[in-house]
Amino acid sequence: MRMILRAAGLLMILSAAVLFFWQDIREHFTDRVNTRLIEAYQDGDTSVDVNPVETMITGIEPMNIGTGTASSETSVESTNNASGSDKSSPPDFGGGMIGVLNIDAANINEPLFSGPVTEEKLKNGISLVNDADNLDMQNIPIAGHKVEGAGIRFNHLDQAEIGDRVEMQTNGGTKVYEISDIFEVNPSQTEVMNQSEGDPQQLTLITCEDYNPDTLLFEKRLIVQATIV
Repeated sequence: MRMILRAAGLLMILSAAVLFFWQDIREHFTDRVNTRLIEAYQDGDTSVDVNPVETMITGIEPMNIGTGTASSETSVESTNNASGSDKSSPPDFGGGMIGVLNIDAANINEPLFSGPVTEEKLKNGISLVNDADNLDMQNIPIAGHKVEGAGIRFNHLDQAEIGDRVEMQTNGGTKVYEISDIFEVNPSQTEVMNQSEGDPQQLTLITCEDYNPDTLLFEKRLIVQATIV
């Protein structure tokens, strides 16, 4: 009986420690998986080994590009309302990856996936918003989740400041941008993604902001725009 009580006590202590450090654990494992995804992309591969423990902790899901059911509706609100994809295809955690977004000042180094934005893509990294979006557009909209308590995805986007450097790494090379504007909008204000032909290329980074615990919704969107250098 005494051994059972000791074992139960130890289990409770371990469970409390895991809960206390959960976000740090999640950040550590997400960084590990991100590193492998990015290295595989740079090597021209999408097959990345992700073990069950990493899948459970990070929430990362296989990417079944071409079978997704998410809507391609043009809306900043889609950052919250993206839906999942059909899981019938073989696991492919890096499929649809088109680049890497890096903002050193905000501790952001994330895999970037093609549009449309879906929940699985936002679990695995960040994503172009719409199906027709591409990296040659004048205004490139990119959505990412705000993961509270963990330094992953766009959780630290609010640490970025005007003048900070942003790098977009693709198989075609690296483009450098400089943050030129930071502001908040309502979810319905999709004009932030409008194209301005003739203007310099820019990135429009979008994440949720102003969480309301009463409604369980993020009531604003944080917009960070960066202009090509």
